Amino acid sequence: MKTRDSRLLERLRGHNISLESHLKNASDFLVGCQIIAPYVQKGTLHGCVCPWEIGETTDEGAYPIVEDFHDTLEAIWVWSMFTKVSGDQSFKLNADLAWKYIINNWNRFIGEKGKDKGLYDCSYVLFSGPLVQSIFDGNVMNHILKAGNRLAEYLKGLQSTDGREYYDPFWMAYCLERAARKLNQKPWSSIAEAFVNRTVVEKETPFTRIEKEPSHKGPGGHDFFSKNANMALALTSCFGREKGAEQILLTEFLQRIPNGFVHRHVDENAWNAHLATALGKSYVLTGNQEFLSRYFAVMDELARRDLGAHAALPRSPSFGRRESWVTFFYSHAYTSIIKILADVGSNHAQIEPKRDKVSS
Repeated sequence: MKTRDSRLLERLRGHNISLESHLKNASDFLVGCQIIAPYVQKGTLHGCVCPWEIGETTDEGAYPIVEDFHDTLEAIWVWSMFTKVSGDQSFKLNADLAWKYIINNWNRFIGEKGKDKGLYDCSYVLFSGPLVQSIFDGNVMNHILKAGNRLAEYLKGLQSTDGREYYDPFWMAYCLERAARKLNQKPWSSIAEAFVNRTVVEKETPFTRIEKEPSHKGPGGHDFFSKNANMALALTSCFGREKGAEQILLTEFLQRIPNGFVHRHVDENAWNAHLATALGKSYVLTGNQEFLSRYFAVMDELARRDLGAHAALPRSPSFGRRESWVTFFYSHAYTSIIKILADVGSNHAQIEPKRDKVSS
């Protein structure tokens, strides 16, 4: 069912018009999370983005200033995306300082002998790096290639798809394919597509009912990723130009998505924003108004929780401090239904029909 609902189409037009404003507000908020003067003038943490806004509030006092590598990469993406949309270079210095922090601390987080959690950091290098390269002409290619090669090698030999949160392989495949397409890295694409073909396309029932996903508490007590959403993102990224992917989304994913916001034990704002991203990209690929309607249902609740309309959110109602990483998830979701930014599709991926419902 292609979108014909005039109300939804009007909302979509308004959403597009407000894109720059949303990204500007998010970018301004993230500046308040960056560890620079007056907090530090130089040193290890200089340029890093803290997981939450820095400073005191009347109710909560001061939170500690904490280092976070992948939150910094997420902030870089928001600043870069605002610059791409607006042409305004106001946040170039923030992005430059953040990327300098990434390079200076690379070996501590992504060094060749690092722990598997470094793979999550690699995924964000691939997610943000090509945009930085294209917008700010940054000297980042060498690090992008290192991250991509490491992630490709990991996915190539991966047998289990049980990993969640920091270890979700579908998020890794999504990021690897996005970067591969932007940088024309066909070996990366081949690995990501083979993984998604084996674990999603060839499965008779790849998705589960989203409301029934386990309330998993990963490292640090987090629960920020929907496994089903990551599978949908990987599918749209790897096979977005193939009719078979559209059919899987319509016959499998659409049947299992919720009508709106899903309450979770922890991290429910981040989790729902991530779900909205998958709904948005599914809408861009299929044009089906049910994806768009449910996307707005989730985003409306997030907007209601965005007190002051700053495009910034805490992880959940029980955590009052607004956070950089949740703000990234919110901005990623916001851009997902805007076709020129949605980044759906590959120029070369093809689905080999494995069962009747998949055809190209």
